[in-house]
Amino acid sequence: MQGKPEEALELTGAQSGIWSDMAAEPGSPSFNSAEYVELTGDLDVPAFALALRQVVEEAEALRVEFVETPDGLRQVVRPQTGGPLQTLDLRSCADPRHEALNRMRDDLGQKVDIAAGPLVGHLLFRLGERHFIWYQRVHTLLVDAFSLSRLTRRTADLYTALTTGGTDRGPTFPPLAGLVASEAEYRRSDRFLADRAFWIEQLAAQPRPVLLSTAPAAAASETFLRSSAVLPSSLFGRITGAERDLGTSWPVLVTACTAAYLGAVRGADEVVLGLFSAGRSGIGAADVPGMISNILPLRLAVRPSWTIGSYVARVGGAMIRVLGHQRYRQEDMRRHLPATANSGPLYGPLVNLMPFNREFNFAGVHGTARNISTGPIDDLSLAVHEARQASGEATLAVDIDANPEAYAQDEIDGHMDRLTAFLNGFVSAGSSAGLGDVLDAVLDGAAPDAFMPGRGAGT
Repeated sequence: MQGKPEEALELTGAQSGIWSDMAAEPGSPSFNSAEYVELTGDLDVPAFALALRQVVEEAEALRVEFVETPDGLRQVVRPQTGGPLQTLDLRSCADPRHEALNRMRDDLGQKVDIAAGPLVGHLLFRLGERHFIWYQRVHTLLVDAFSLSRLTRRTADLYTALTTGGTDRGPTFPPLAGLVASEAEYRRSDRFLADRAFWIEQLAAQPRPVLLSTAPAAAASETFLRSSAVLPSSLFGRITGAERDLGTSWPVLVTACTAAYLGAVRGADEVVLGLFSAGRSGIGAADVPGMISNILPLRLAVRPSWTIGSYVARVGGAMIRVLGHQRYRQEDMRRHLPATANSGPLYGPLVNLMPFNREFNFAGVHGTARNISTGPIDDLSLAVHEARQASGEATLAVDIDANPEAYAQDEIDGHMDRLTAFLNGFVSAGSSAGLGDVLDAVLDGAAPDAFMPGRGAGT
């Protein structure tokens, strides 16, 4: 069922927040998000294009136009025109994969005219007879990372049905109007009032967040620096062992390590991380692609005297508490900050945990998704997702993205090395080990100036 093509819908809270952030640089490419799916196998390109066209027809968020009305800014679903997929054969290039990556980065760096678009781009690069890259670039006004993953999964399912003669059993995406209506209903509900009371109490006692950088606060840059790592299978094995021993999950372990590392580097016994949230808990229209993700301030105490077991339990409990109130918008939270903290950040480094499969099956053609950009970076973001080694063994992949106005490349590379070293020590120590002992074992081995972040790009 499709929504009324010319119905003017209100923006979601997340969209309104992004629109406000875009005021200074409305065309900034930093508001693009992008990923690519590397495909290996005998891909039927016409069938792939047809499947993608159907997905764009189903997902109304990919076809919206933003218009000014007497009631303010609205989004209108427009009919699909033409095919969304462009194809490019790079087989004659000396290094087709390198060429594809360069073209994706060039496309991602282009300024975007919100009125004229395009706000969505799909490119299929052919690198070899059985090797392709499907690149997806979507403005953050349209969909969030959860939605992008759902769109990729739906494309794979439709492609499989088309090429195998099977029946498409996957549900089509409901209209965007349902997602907008769900948000409006929430803001009129008792749940909204309870969430607001929770966050007012939380924020009243929240300390001023510390950042890994000591450089002056900077606006989000149009570019960002990235340091990436794929954890060795041996470390992932220790992580899964710690999950069993501590009765927890890797997202909690990673969050706990990040908070302890930040506290140790900055000499703070309490930190506030930004916890990415899908914002879809309790939503009747949870499967509708759109932009409703949120970032929650996660206040954590870090006491070196605690054992690993007691610390992890506290972190897990804090995450459950804030995620229980995840629909209350960060834009609203800022208004509840004490006057003395109102000009500062709501949270410190961001933690984006993606415990969902990034592997896709296109009727025997194997696809692996890789992120290129998640949107603007004010300071620093740590993204962790499930991945596989070249051998096929399961593991985790880590990306640290940082604002180049606050960090240099060697700084974030150093943070990556030390954070993964601490993670290794953390999950190997056992529940009764002291948190401070594990921190000292990693941090004391570094050069004296290794923990002086904030030198800034170019210094």
